[in-house]
Amino acid sequence: MINFKIRYTLLLFAACISLQACKKAWQDHTAITIEALNKTLIQQINETPDLSTFSTYLVKTGYDKVLASSKSYTVWAPTNTAMQTIDAAILADTAKLRLFVANHISYQEYFTTAPNPSLVIRTLSGKNIIFTPATFEEAKIVKGNVYVKNGVLHTIDQASGTKQNAYEFMMSTGLSTKQRGFIQSLFHTEIDTSKGVKLYTDPITKKTIYQAGTTFPVTKNTYFQRVSDISSEDSLLTYIILSDVAYDAEKAKIGRYYNLSTSATKTDTLTQFAVVKDLVVNHVYTIDNLPDTLTTVSGVKIHLDRSAIIQTQKLSNGIAYVVSSIGYQILQNKIPVIYIQGELPDSVRVPSTLSIRTKKDLNDVKYTDMQSRSITSSPDPLYYYRYKTTVNSAQYKVYWRAVNDIFTTSFNQKVDFSATRYYPKAVETPLATMGYKAVAVSDYSEVYLGLYTPANYGTLYTFLVSATGVVSTAPSALSLDYIKLVPVN
Repeated sequence: MINFKIRYTLLLFAACISLQACKKAWQDHTAITIEALNKTLIQQINETPDLSTFSTYLVKTGYDKVLASSKSYTVWAPTNTAMQTIDAAILADTAKLRLFVANHISYQEYFTTAPNPSLVIRTLSGKNIIFTPATFEEAKIVKGNVYVKNGVLHTIDQASGTKQNAYEFMMSTGLSTKQRGFIQSLFHTEIDTSKGVKLYTDPITKKTIYQAGTTFPVTKNTYFQRVSDISSEDSLLTYIILSDVAYDAEKAKIGRYYNLSTSATKTDTLTQFAVVKDLVVNHVYTIDNLPDTLTTVSGVKIHLDRSAIIQTQKLSNGIAYVVSSIGYQILQNKIPVIYIQGELPDSVRVPSTLSIRTKKDLNDVKYTDMQSRSITSSPDPLYYYRYKTTVNSAQYKVYWRAVNDIFTTSFNQKVDFSATRYYPKAVETPLATMGYKAVAVSDYSEVYLGLYTPANYGTLYTFLVSATGVVSTAPSALSLDYIKLVPVN
């Protein structure tokens, strides 16, 4: 019995030693070296022979003083061998050299135990880098986690130049001069009033007058404001850049849907904006994990064929693809279906109380609509709800869903379209009308009204109009869940 216990104890001890040996290799990789806690980062770098070249450039750019301060930093320092591969143009240009050196330094302390599996870290260059337990961008960490009194030092086997963001890359590539030129043309000057001291509002122009010297001009870009700021380092994205041939092909494909008969120049600008607005995706997709469908920030679903990718470029704020073509469904995707919600009128003209209701249909699905009941007879001009929307110069199928739980018999109403905001007389501005339709009792289905083709891209006023005494002698009403415009041509 005693011998059995001795043998069991020895086996258990051996197993423990074996387990500790297995753990040691990983612990050696991730262990925090603390023998340098009495040194600053610059002192530790200066005392490391294999970092002497990087140390020289720290001094030349003034970052040696930064790394001697009391603030906490992380440094990924390239070895002397790695520094031999640096472009001579960087070393000869003080500004470029400062960016290069700063790209290897970040605020705060980051150990190799922090990424899980990776971290995006902003460096002192203002650019983002990818840090994993074993790598800094494409470089391998050959010695990590040297803990000093003002930070952490990692030694890497490759130097890492500053990457361009999406806008910088687009500006530098010669493969897409037309996309670049159009986005450049969208820069303009605005007056920043965020710190302005308000004096009064002009009674005639209705403009706010500010104290002199409290507002100032700033440069803005309409694309950055309305689509995505592709120059920002604060978000990660996939950016698609069209070759000049692809850019022209896209303009030709969708130009007819942005027609302005009054101005060919404005039509061209609208078309180009429609091309470039659907080229940003708020996620980084490498070519290895590129899905079949990408959803852009504008909500349009597009397809990138790998065979159409001319160039792939890693960015400081994501990844860019220069392509010879893109794919998408034009109608009902690029040119979207329009829903005009009944409870969101731009204006109303009714003689009775409006009622906005949230109810359930026959399938127990919630919906919200607007009603006005007991309209005895519309005058001239008629009673209506008015809605404002933007349409393309496309042909639309028009539907409504209008629920009649007001009367026990049907009532009549119609949809009229106009480019003007006032409900006009026919002799002044002809209306495109769907004509009066009966709203059946408790009918929750979509009702097809007819086809409508706007002459131009732009603002469209839609009027839901009650019946006149000529159309119906019975009490009338207005009711609308939604009007739907589906592009078909």
